[in-house]
Amino acid sequence: MNPFGISDEFQTALENAAEKLKAWISPDTEIIRVSSHIDADGIAAAGIICTALDRLGAHFHLRILRQLEPQYINSLVQEKNTCYIFSDFGSGQLHLLAQAFPSQNVLILDHHEPLNLPKKPKNIIEINPHLFKVNGSIEISGAGVSFLLAYFLDPKLNLDLLPLALVGAIGDTQDKAKQHTLLGLNAKIAELGVKETVIQIEKDLYFQYSEIKPISKAISETTDPYLPHLTGNEDACVRFLGEVGIPLQAGQNWRTLSDLTTEEKRLLTTQLTQQILSHNGTSEQASAIIGTNYKILAETESYLKDARSYSSLLNACGRTRNPGIGVAVCLGDRAEHYRRAQDLLIEYQTRINTLLEKIKHPGIIQESDYVQYFVIDESDETLVGTIATISSKTKLAKPSKPILGFAKSEENTYKISARASDTLIKKGLHLGLALRKTLSELQLDKKGFLAGGHDAAAGGRIPISEQSAFIETLNKIIKQQIDKQLVS
Repeated sequence: MNPFGISDEFQTALENAAEKLKAWISPDTEIIRVSSHIDADGIAAAGIICTALDRLGAHFHLRILRQLEPQYINSLVQEKNTCYIFSDFGSGQLHLLAQAFPSQNVLILDHHEPLNLPKKPKNIIEINPHLFKVNGSIEISGAGVSFLLAYFLDPKLNLDLLPLALVGAIGDTQDKAKQHTLLGLNAKIAELGVKETVIQIEKDLYFQYSEIKPISKAISETTDPYLPHLTGNEDACVRFLGEVGIPLQAGQNWRTLSDLTTEEKRLLTTQLTQQILSHNGTSEQASAIIGTNYKILAETESYLKDARSYSSLLNACGRTRNPGIGVAVCLGDRAEHYRRAQDLLIEYQTRINTLLEKIKHPGIIQESDYVQYFVIDESDETLVGTIATISSKTKLAKPSKPILGFAKSEENTYKISARASDTLIKKGLHLGLALRKTLSELQLDKKGFLAGGHDAAAGGRIPISEQSAFIETLNKIIKQQIDKQLVS
C-alpha cells in the first residue's frame, strides 16, 4: 500500500513514468528540456523535478514560462532534442505537443483539466490526477504531481522534496478545507511529512511572516484574510494595536506575532474579527484569521521555515519576472539568490498594494450580466492574477459573479486572469472550461490563443480588439453552465 492512498492505476502510471524517465538518461541523451509555469506552484514543481533529475545524473535545461504557448513549443521543435518534460502545464496543450513532437519522448506532469483527445499519442506520458478521478483543482498541485513522480523514482532519496509539494499547493491556494487546511492528496503528502518528521502542522493566527516581521507590518501585509482599513496601511495597524493594548516592542526589540502570549493572541483574534464584521465582512472571512501552518523542520532561514512564507517568496520571484531566483532557492541556494528573493518580495508587495489602491476607485471594476472585470497597465501583466485573487476574496468584487483581470501586454494582447468564489463553483461554474470554450467559439484558438485552468481559477490570452466579443461570449457560456446545473 502506497502512503498516499492513490489507486492502483494511478500508482502504476507513476511507476511506469519513473522507469521510462530513468531509461531516458543515457550517454546518448544530450539534454532533457524541462519547462514549467511561472507561478509559485510551477517554480516549486521545477525545483522538485530538476533536483530529482540531478540526482539521477541527468543533463537538463530549465525554462520558466508565463504560459505554454505555440510560439515556444515551435522553438523547442527547432532545437531537435529527444526528451521533454512539462510541469504545471501541458495537459491543456496536449494537442499542440502531439503535433510538435510525433516521436520524441514527452512527459507531462500537470494538475489542470486535461483535454479529451480521441486518441492519445503513445510517445507522450501524461501524469494528471484528473485522469485518475482525483480533483487537481483542490486536491493536488503541479508541485505535488512532480513530488509523486520523484517519490516513485526514489522514496528515500527524494523524501526531502516533500515540503516543496506543500509550498506549491499553498501557492495555488489549495488550502480549501476548514482553517486553511490542505485536503485530498495534499493532506496525504502532509501526513507522510509529519510521520517522517519532515514537517510539523500547527494551528495559529493565519498571518504570513509571523516569526519574521514586526506585528504591525505582518498585519498590514496580510491580504488573505483582507482586513478593512488595516491591509496595506501599517500606520493604521500601529494605532489599532495600541488601542487593543498589545505592545509592539519588548525592550529595544520589535515583537513578532509568534512572540505574543496565548492571551494576547486571543485578544487580537477577537478584535480582528470585530474589525472584519463591522465592515460588512462575513463570518467565513472572520474565521479565516485562524489557520493551519505547515512548518518545514529542516529549514533554518526565516522566510523558508513556513510553507506559506516560502510560497510567497517564490510567487514574488515569478511575478516580478525573476523565476530563476526562486528556482535557485528551491535547489538549495541560501546565500545570494535567497537574499535577492527577499528584496523581490518587498518590491512585489509594494506593487500589489499600489494596484489595490487603484482597484478601489469607483468605476475601475466594471460589470456585465455574469462577470465583473478590470483592466490594469501593461507593466503589471504578471500581477493581474494576484489582484484578481485578492479582489475575489474581499468586498472589492461581488461574490455573485466571477472577477476577470485584463492586463495589457506589449504584444497588443490582454493577459486574462479569472477567479470565482466557492459558491459559484457549487452552482456549476468552471472557469477553465468556460474560457477555453469562449476562445473556441470566437475561433481564437485557431489563431494560437490559449486558455484553461481550474474551476475557480483560470487564465488565457486574447487580442485587445476582441475584449468586447470575449466578454459577451463568456457571459453566455457562464449562463449556460449555471443554468445546466440548476436543471440537473
